[in-house]
Amino acid sequence: MRFKRPPSERACGYTVIVARREKSFPVLAAEYSSLAFLLPASIFAGYGIGYLLDKAFGTHWLYILFLILGSVAGFVQFIRQIVKDTDDNES
Repeated sequence: MRFKRPPSERACGYTVIVARREKSFPVLAAEYSSLAFLLPASIFAGYGIGYLLDKAFGTHWLYILFLILGSVAGFVQFIRQIVKDTDDNES
């Protein structure tokens, strides 16, 4: 594995050197393919929870609320992964 030039960080007056590894292509492919399954799975889970709650309480609008919450949760996780990867690439 290749190592990037370790960045130096100042902590309490001391210089701390942190070694970071570059991610290989298969690791990056696995992370991004997991994102491809995460978004539909979170949407489906939100819809399923809302559907079950609608059946339990006799309502007809909770599935829409939980569908939206599942979509938001999937996009939040997607954005977190992208931000984490761009931070890893910059350092």
